[in-house]
Amino acid sequence: MFVLFWKIAALVIAYLLGNFNSGILFSKLLFHKDIREHGSKNPGTTNAFRILGKGAGSLVLFADTLKGALAILIAGWLAPGSELWLALAGVCVTLGHIFPVLFKFKGGKGMATTSGVALAAQPVVYFTLLGPFCAILFGTRYMSLASLSVALLLPPTALAWNGWRFTPLIWMYIFQGITIIATHHANIRRLLNGTENRLFNNKKHSKINEKHSTINEKRSKINKKKEESDEQ
Repeated sequence: MFVLFWKIAALVIAYLLGNFNSGILFSKLLFHKDIREHGSKNPGTTNAFRILGKGAGSLVLFADTLKGALAILIAGWLAPGSELWLALAGVCVTLGHIFPVLFKFKGGKGMATTSGVALAAQPVVYFTLLGPFCAILFGTRYMSLASLSVALLLPPTALAWNGWRFTPLIWMYIFQGITIIATHHANIRRLLNGTENRLFNNKKHSKINEKHSTINEKRSKINKKKEESDEQ
């Protein structure tokens, strides 16, 4: 019973670690703004790069990756020798990031946190996929396309490194891959329509994106005012 307590504690800690949303916290502490009110309004890494800049975006990427790795390391300490509980911890930290109870269940899309999980659980899987991710990202400047590609490659890559055996970690990767694809459903639609914003845009594209963001923000404010007037 005592051992089970620590295993469950590992899952709770993993979920709460996922709730630590660095995009929201850094935007408020360092820039005195809420990232959820700007750009795509998503508090994840991609929007952090666009709204907060490369420096702060890199901090968000590091923090989101770190919490995924910490969840696995803590689970390995509290539930030593159990791959099942490691996998469950990986699922919990991912869910905590995407559906954080501390932020009304509205979080990021899970890519950075998933990469942290893979880095701590099976570094060989992480480094195998790091190359394709960077190649797609810097080749196309679509963060969403790079994330979706890795989400698709994650399960078969892990399977190959695990001798094509369906272990608990493999099922965790399958879950994470499906989840990342699901959270990127709007990005998939924009990629197909040719309207997806690129990361690290040149100045011309940056000005266009800024104008679009400003227009969307103004529309949101107008809609809020209309809703408030209707309520009155």
